[in-house]
Amino acid sequence: DLKLQFLYFIGKQKNLKTMRSAVLMAMVAASTGVMVQVHEPSMIPAGWRATSEKVDRNGKFRVTVGVKRSNKAALDKIFEEVSNPQSANYLQYPTYEEIGDIVRPSAEHTRVVKEWLSTNGVVVTKVHPHGDYIHAEATVAQLEKMAHGEFLTYEHTSGAKIWRLTSGVLVSAEVGIAIDTFTGFHGFPLNPIVVDKKLKEKVGLAGRVNPEVFRKTYNVTAVPKTGKQNIQAIAQFQGQYVDDKDLADFCTKYDAGSDCKISKYIGKNEQQPGIESMLDTEYIMSLSNTAETWVYSYPNFDFCADLGTFGSDVTGESTFPYSISISYGSQKIDYCSKTITTRLSDDIQKMGTMGITVMISSGDDGSGGETRQGSNGGKLSPSFPASIPTCVAVGSTYWLEGTTGEQQATTQFGSGGGFSYDFPVPSYQGQQVQSYMSNVKKPNSQYATGRGTPDVSTLGESFTVVEGGSAIAVGGTSCSSPSFAGLVTLLNEACIAESGKTLGFANPLFYQNPQMFTDIVKGTNAIGENRAAGWEAIKGWDASTGLGTPNFGLMLGVVKNACKNAARK
Repeated sequence: DLKLQFLYFIGKQKNLKTMRSAVLMAMVAASTGVMVQVHEPSMIPAGWRATSEKVDRNGKFRVTVGVKRSNKAALDKIFEEVSNPQSANYLQYPTYEEIGDIVRPSAEHTRVVKEWLSTNGVVVTKVHPHGDYIHAEATVAQLEKMAHGEFLTYEHTSGAKIWRLTSGVLVSAEVGIAIDTFTGFHGFPLNPIVVDKKLKEKVGLAGRVNPEVFRKTYNVTAVPKTGKQNIQAIAQFQGQYVDDKDLADFCTKYDAGSDCKISKYIGKNEQQPGIESMLDTEYIMSLSNTAETWVYSYPNFDFCADLGTFGSDVTGESTFPYSISISYGSQKIDYCSKTITTRLSDDIQKMGTMGITVMISSGDDGSGGETRQGSNGGKLSPSFPASIPTCVAVGSTYWLEGTTGEQQATTQFGSGGGFSYDFPVPSYQGQQVQSYMSNVKKPNSQYATGRGTPDVSTLGESFTVVEGGSAIAVGGTSCSSPSFAGLVTLLNEACIAESGKTLGFANPLFYQNPQMFTDIVKGTNAIGENRAAGWEAIKGWDASTGLGTPNFGLMLGVVKNACKNAARK
């Protein structure tokens, strides 16, 4: 494609100029022994404290280095064009190899990073095919030397203990210019134990929502199989894993029409089976029986670092899922460092350029003044990573009465939403955010004015989940994201039939076609600890329920037409 080659050429020239300047700066800095900060000091979540207990300096950590990518401007341009239905290049994704050629780090940056690791005796375990991630194993002693800090033992009120270096990560200027991130040893778990407690409603009692109810509510119809590859996935963190028997039992009991077998695990699927993972797999699979399902698994209890590993894993193979759901996040401001938030945003943008749609739960702490990881001191905050502008953030609703009819923002918990401190308002939602801020009653609290979430919503209370052999009812935006992802998998099947392509980053399509959604105009996310201030649901997009809930029949028509038009271009 001549346009792709042109964009690559322009980006490469810009990158060469930047690289020359960076190399010159590094040479000057190295001669004076200047150090640069890659990660600021870690945010210590509520409930954790440093102790005097000694750290084993021979203890080992799996670490990941995010090597600085090339041609960022070129990839930005391509991403915008393949994601916008109004573009002549809509859905015309570069090949996996072409993306690698665009983003591959410079030879100089790669040399610097590999020499840095080798000089410190660190064992490299894996290099990303595109060269932008290097995975390794290092001891506490090696990491203290490389990051210029000291490990401490941290203990949670629950009794859980971990070793962490929390004083910030400092490296030489030469290394600092070559990397974006250096993770795996300075972050904290979202919770010290698995997340079941926040989800459980009533043990032993099935919920009101099951796959059949969900389909009926949102006009979900079957989509003919194309016979072509269509993969979906969920990511599980915090020691959660899938129980194959529970998954099979769910499908048998609720007639999901799927074989309900996980086709592939990336990472280990062990430790204790969890409600979160069962919820994610049971609903993404039951609502989209046209696809095979993968599970990305991260049991390391360093959430922010695991997000980076997830980004590396998804983009690390030339065969990959097209619809992915993540049900985890935090509304604590700066829970992940700025460099990690930026790098993950770039990772998900890269996924979009590959034709992948990433759905992320918008959070369960409502307007986010108070969060599970601690107070934001009077500031309202959305959830990260749902606040990333290159993902689809999914919030939650529930019926006003019974199990049919009008819906409102959830009342059992606060559906996460608001405006990002990290990312500006993206162009695809600029008009909607401006209209909302002109018409909504502003909360009497501090808030940011950036990227707005959620983008869309679905039911999120009283979902029936089989876990430990029993049917139980659970609630959270963790219900909404995998369910919506299942619908996107069906839409991908339709798009493949029309064009041979998948939807990729779908927000521009969604915001250009709000008629596909049922507008939610009642409720607020000022719930629970955050009841004093929050965002109201009003006509049009809002920071409580987004564009609204899906009407799958209308979505299917819009997607078929958009994909058919893309095939003609």
